[in-house]
Amino acid sequence: MDKLEVVGKPIKRIDGIDKVTGAAKYATDITLDNMLYAKLLRSPHAHARVTHIDTTAAEKLPGVKAVASILEVPKVLQYWYFLRTEKKERQIYLLDNIVRFIGDPVLAVAAVDEVTANKALSLVTVTYEKLPDLQDPVAALEEDSLKIHSKGNVAMKAEKGFGDIQEGFDRADIIVENTYHTSKQKHASLEPIGSCVAHYQSDKSLTVFSSTQLPHWSRHYLAGALEMPINKVRVIKPYTGGAFGGRCGLIHGLEVMCSWLSRKAVRPVRLSFSREEDFIATESRHPMTIKMKTGATKEGIITANDVKIIADVGGYGTHYIGVIADCLSTGGALYNIPNYQFSGTAVYTNKSLCGALRGYGNPQMNFAQESQIDIIAEKLGLDPLEIRLKNYRPKGEMDPVLLEEIQSNGLPECLEKGAAEADWDAKRRQLPGTDGKKRGIGLSIMLHGTGAAGALPDPASATVMINADGSVNLLTAAADEGQGNRTVLAQVASEVLGIDVEKITVSDTDTAVTPLDCGTHGSRQAYSGGLAVQKAATQAREKMLSFAAKILDVKQQQLGIGKGRVFDLSDPENNIPIQDLMRQTQIGDMGLCEQVIGSFSGIASAMPGYYGAIFAEVEVNTETGEVRVIKLTSAFDVGRALNPDFVEGQITGGGAMGIGFALTEGLMVKDGHILNGNLTDYRLLRACDVPEIVPIIVESNEPTGPFGAKGVGEGAMVNVASAIANAIFHASGVRLTNLCMTPEDILQKLEAKTALTHLFEKIARNCYFYSYFMAPQKNIIIKSADYKSDFHCWSM
Repeated sequence: MDKLEVVGKPIKRIDGIDKVTGAAKYATDITLDNMLYAKLLRSPHAHARVTHIDTTAAEKLPGVKAVASILEVPKVLQYWYFLRTEKKERQIYLLDNIVRFIGDPVLAVAAVDEVTANKALSLVTVTYEKLPDLQDPVAALEEDSLKIHSKGNVAMKAEKGFGDIQEGFDRADIIVENTYHTSKQKHASLEPIGSCVAHYQSDKSLTVFSSTQLPHWSRHYLAGALEMPINKVRVIKPYTGGAFGGRCGLIHGLEVMCSWLSRKAVRPVRLSFSREEDFIATESRHPMTIKMKTGATKEGIITANDVKIIADVGGYGTHYIGVIADCLSTGGALYNIPNYQFSGTAVYTNKSLCGALRGYGNPQMNFAQESQIDIIAEKLGLDPLEIRLKNYRPKGEMDPVLLEEIQSNGLPECLEKGAAEADWDAKRRQLPGTDGKKRGIGLSIMLHGTGAAGALPDPASATVMINADGSVNLLTAAADEGQGNRTVLAQVASEVLGIDVEKITVSDTDTAVTPLDCGTHGSRQAYSGGLAVQKAATQAREKMLSFAAKILDVKQQQLGIGKGRVFDLSDPENNIPIQDLMRQTQIGDMGLCEQVIGSFSGIASAMPGYYGAIFAEVEVNTETGEVRVIKLTSAFDVGRALNPDFVEGQITGGGAMGIGFALTEGLMVKDGHILNGNLTDYRLLRACDVPEIVPIIVESNEPTGPFGAKGVGEGAMVNVASAIANAIFHASGVRLTNLCMTPEDILQKLEAKTALTHLFEKIARNCYFYSYFMAPQKNIIIKSADYKSDFHCWSM
């Protein structure tokens, strides 16, 4: 590892020049000859049956070339887990006349320009039969007579446990029980979600330019929806202005509808959603209600955890299975809790659909679980850092959910380095202050998985071709949303081949020329994509060495590669430049004429967890309820930082996104209407809101990863909200259990806390206070307005 030349170095992005000069082409920049422009008509009702659509006047309008509606175009639901069999795949496609949220696509028009398309939409008449709608997942769960989908309102229910949960609570000296609520966060990427160009041609082939994170799976979905052979469908991914999970498949009402119009018109069609359409009609984070009951001994050893989750899926389900599974796997494996019970229920409501968003269920679960751990530490008088070190699951133990051995875990080092940078010990002892602005510091930890090997079809592929001049073409469908994936994969190839990274060209993401890849999700590309490139490049390297061995008259195992040369390890002067070697094997030796090509396609051998510790320092204005994050210290175990600059960028960006999730971001929904569906009203952090964020890289060397690497991208925002919540409590004594944590909530809790303090002072003057509250008892139940939950508190 110490001798690595390229891996571990801050190599500049290979796409950087294109982006800063404006040469990079995004989906909205793509213009094809004879192209049409499409617009969508969306449902004004949260739940209705479309009984009739009259498009006569619209189709007569000059310039209108095609019309398509939900009566003929299937919706694409679920995710690639359902591609495993033909029977499962049929569940992906839904063709019916029901709209299930306000903004659900009903019809699309393609015309010669956007003005004509919009005018045509105004001429369409849609007749709806309104149906009762369900906005509350708890009500939908209990409702039997009203079904949002034919199978009912429960999308899925998962239950898993290990140990004996009741025995765990019997052993506990303290039991903390709480209910947490999380928000409907939006991706809010720089480029609005929802742009594509579809081109159906006379040879019955379809080319789609889409900013999808999953080009190959999107190709499968399109082929199934349009009943076309897969080889006739081509997906090309242009540059993308951020994704965060929002493009993890096909976009509801976008690519399929656009392709349908193109097939009807036999002309290219562009369909782009506005920012408002993105907010009201594409996927968001699953809001969750999490009931958690946690037991611990008075020494701070956690004995049991009982988790019950209700997740609001919205009108249609895509990633809910994976999201619920991620809540289980991350929550159940982070701590060494011997008795664990988990129940997760995904419920349909008549709200905009939910899906994949950075963290994939983990931020919701982590907010609840890390708040619980902090509450227990406070009740027992323990340092929050100490209780986590007592209970985390270390390297060498078995993950109880994935049933894999933990082969790397740098969490203790994350805590150590993070605490030192944040000045944890001193700031925990520091009084919050007596004026209206009180300071506090909190921490939280997290575990997140890398990739999905074994849990989902999760292939990665790469082909390495070395040219006669020693340059390299790397073919990969590893989608890059801006993280720098393609640069990192070029670094891996460069390190293995001993060829300068500037001589390596990484292919565009095009399913017609790149081998099968699962795409960008689950913090997987540096790990899974890196492994594929490492193996393909190793195969090419071995071929180079075999050719060089003959020319240099040396055994193959005596050869090394570096700095563009193949050389004799015992006599480095005996060497040959790679470009001379390749020219000889491809052109010079006319009896050979072989290009060196290495290929790999398959899955990673593991799904390793990566770990992080975040320390948040906040200032709480007790007069206004405003919270200002002063500093985030974010330490993450990434196995090996293949490109440290990119890793620090992910940690910093995740920190900013996590602060938004904690304090400001959440779609406000009333009677099915999204009230803040634009960047004016949806409160993203401004530059002046972002505090000092200190990224700390910890390298634990994951043995299954390329050069020891594992993931980081999603996890960087997972435990920000919980760290801030814990810091707010340290500053103000107020425990917040709802996201977003707003000034209004803080003021309400402060008022309740003051009232409760006055009540206890009054009771203390009563002689019964000592006999009831101070008598030695176990599991005293306190119903606290401050916490809005029941606490079972161990009494000294």
